[in-house]
Amino acid sequence: MVTCDRSEISIRCRCAHQWVERELTRADYMEVIGEGISQDYPSLEVAAQTVGYDGTLGGACLHS
Repeated sequence: MVTCDRSEISIRCRCAHQWVERELTRADYMEVIGEGISQDYPSLEVAAQTVGYDGTLGGACLHS
């Protein structure tokens, strides 16, 4: 999951580890995201939980 808060770009993996990616700019974010998804969430934590980036699957090994 990639988020942009003002000019700070953060990346969160499915195990809920999150870090600021200093090499990406807001312009990079907007170029990739474009118009984005029109879904609104009351908070970042609710969004992370809804789309599966809250750590629920941390350590899981999925086979196809």
